Formats: sequence, structure tokens, C-alpha cells
Amino acid sequence: MASITRPRSQQSQRRAGTERVVFAAVQRLLDAGECFTELGVRRIASEAGIARSTFYLCFQDKTEVLIRLTATMKDELFSRGAAWRPTGPGGGPEALAAVYAGRLAYCRERAPLLAAVAEVAAYDPVVREARAQEIERFAHHIASLLEEEQREGRLSADVDPVTAGQVLA
Repeated sequence: MASITRPRSQQSQRRAGTERVVFAAVQRLLDAGECFTELGVRRIASEAGIARSTFYLCFQDKTEVLIRLTATMKDELFSRGAAWRPTGPGGGPEALAAVYAGRLAYCRERAPLLAAVAEVAAYDPVVREARAQEIERFAHHIASLLEEEQREGRLSADVDPVTAGQVLA
């Protein structure tokens, strides 16, 4: 078990630094209009200012970069909506609209990355599955919230929480 009181090793810090520069490089390349499918590891490493061999110390391939990069984005999106409740303080339709407006703005800023995910998910089952799992995680969260609201009597029993969660996700 790793200690939470000891500083991370230099190797861990170097690895984290490499991951950050690779993520930033991929984001820059996508923002510049590069097609992810046509990006090679050599191009990504060059943009990141690292050796190709250093890339492979942190990532199995460029698909892993895409999955991990979008996972951090999805975590941010999930956290932005996690506090919303159908009713009560900070809840209701107005708050939900604000959550979605914020999420849409966040997604617009990352449109090239989302386009790359859609592109790769069309032919790569690993990316497709990762994308499906993120959507399912959000749908399950919303369904749980709606079920809780139904138990408390604040939401009509006519609402199907599972279907509503899938629609909102």
C-alpha cells in the first residue's frame, strides 16, 4: 500500500509530467485540426518534446492516450452535474438547465477531443466500450437520484428513473 505521507518518487513525478505534456500535445494537435487517426506516436512525441521511447514508458499506444485524456474530461463533466437534485435547494429544472449549459460550454471548448473520440469509437472497440461505460455511469447516477426522489415522494411515480437517466445521459 502506498504511503500518503511520503512524497511521490522522482520516477512517479517524471511519469506524471510526461503524461501531462503528452495530453497537452494531443489536445494542441487536435485543436489545430489534426485528425487523430492520422496522428502517429512519433508526431505526438515530437509535439510533446519527448522521445518516442519515453511515450511508450507511459502509454501502450495512442488509443490509451485518448481514453485517459477523455476519462479526465468525463470525470470533470460528471462532477459538474453530480450535486444536482431534482428537487430541493439548488435543484429543479432551472438548476438542471444551468448544469447542462455549463456542461455544453465545457464540451464546446473540447470539441476536437470529442470528435476524435467519436471518430475512433467507430472502429476501435476499446474506445467504444470506454465511451459506453462513461455514459452508463452517468445514466446510473441520474437514475439513482430519481429513485431517491421517488422514495421521498418528491417525484412522481410515473417517471421511469432508468429511462430518464439514459435520456439525460
